[in-house]
Formats: sequence, C-alpha cells, structure tokens
Amino acid sequence: MNTAEILNERQVQEFYGFSIPYLRRARRERRGPRFLKVGKLVRYRKSDIEAYLAAHAVETTDLPAHTAK
Repeated sequence: MNTAEILNERQVQEFYGFSIPYLRRARRERRGPRFLKVGKLVRYRKSDIEAYLAAHAVETTDLPAHTAK
C-alpha cells in the first residue's frame, strides 16, 4: 500500500470537502466512509473516500432542458 494513499482528517477535509466534525460523527454512528484505526490514529484510504462518494452519487436524468433565449 502506498502511504501517499493514506490521509488524516485534515487532508480528507482539504481534498474532499468533508468537515472534521462530520467525519467524527459519521465514525461514531458507523455511517461514513471506511477508516483505519492504528492505536489512537484515524486514517482514511483515498480509495475508501472515493468509493463512499461513488456510492452516494445521485443520478439526475430527469432534469429539464435549459433553453437559450
């Protein structure tokens, strides 16, 4: 595993826009992205964050067409 693929909370916030309070609440409620726990350290794999985002993507195929005037 490439260590560049492992992120801390601040990096997840910076790169993906999740707030740190959201990440902490989601971990506590077991509903957020997968994470790694090494002692007291919490880390996230980029692939797990991206899988979480993909799983929550919403298809919007019924949007009205925009017309230029």
